[in-house]
Amino acid sequence: MIIPLIESLLKLDYPQDMLEVILVDDNSTDKTWDIINDYALKFSNIKAIRTNAKYQKFKGKKAGLQSAIDIAQNDIIALTDADASLPANWLKSHNSLFNHDTGLVIGYIRGINIKGISRYKRIFSSGLFASFCALGNPFSCSGGNLAIRKEALHEVGGYSSIKDFPSGDDKQMLNLIKKSNYRIVYNSQVKVIERERRLSKDQLYQQAIRHYGKASISSLSYQIGFIIIILFYLALPIISFFNPFILLYFWLGNIIFYSSSLLYHKEKLYLNDIFLAIIYPYYMLYFSLMGTFKEAKWKK
Repeated sequence: MIIPLIESLLKLDYPQDMLEVILVDDNSTDKTWDIINDYALKFSNIKAIRTNAKYQKFKGKKAGLQSAIDIAQNDIIALTDADASLPANWLKSHNSLFNHDTGLVIGYIRGINIKGISRYKRIFSSGLFASFCALGNPFSCSGGNLAIRKEALHEVGGYSSIKDFPSGDDKQMLNLIKKSNYRIVYNSQVKVIERERRLSKDQLYQQAIRHYGKASISSLSYQIGFIIIILFYLALPIISFFNPFILLYFWLGNIIFYSSSLLYHKEKLYLNDIFLAIIYPYYMLYFSLMGTFKEAKWKK
């Protein structure tokens, strides 16, 4: 349901005369269009649009993204998802990180009531996104919490440049901006809340493949690093048989990195995180390989 997102947009701490809200219905089969159209009729700075035949060759949600970008009037375009809720300072926080050479600001998404490996995955991945950004070599981000300079979007051809890929719109756009002269910055100060959706086991499986199966759209250096990591994890059980301390070092390294991400994103450490630090790398490895050799079904 998109209503919580719209209500959070209406509560943003931002001058209303400088705020343009574009809600896109990408051929939904529920009441989404009726809902967003009602809000557009009530509020002058909200626009409700539907994707049309012009964008029929755009795969995944890129049709909806490009539809909004084509009519957006302001210099900075912030993007989120229908199942998100935004903090009041979302736009102000992102805007504070834009200067003359900033093209993209990426951020953290926190799920409501997510537990176990899903929570571990999100925090660990966010730590990676922040770390690689700090090193000047960003490699991925979360599409539900980012802001892009419109000029940078036009410079890289917008989502028209990547319309043939069904998923990975966030990572692909990051790669395009990365090749330009613009900087990419990580913002840990605002948390976009993703509301929990009831997904079947197959939907969760397909979602994991989409999230991890992006090696083919990554840079050559990332792909080489990915292969090295695969070989390391495959060899680790054999090496540990001869030197058990290797597993201890491996576990401690994961815990230290994960704990650093927890502190950076102001999250808590739970007891089962200690166990997940051992199995998560193999969970990530499995779905990364599945996503590399198998195309995931797009969510409906």
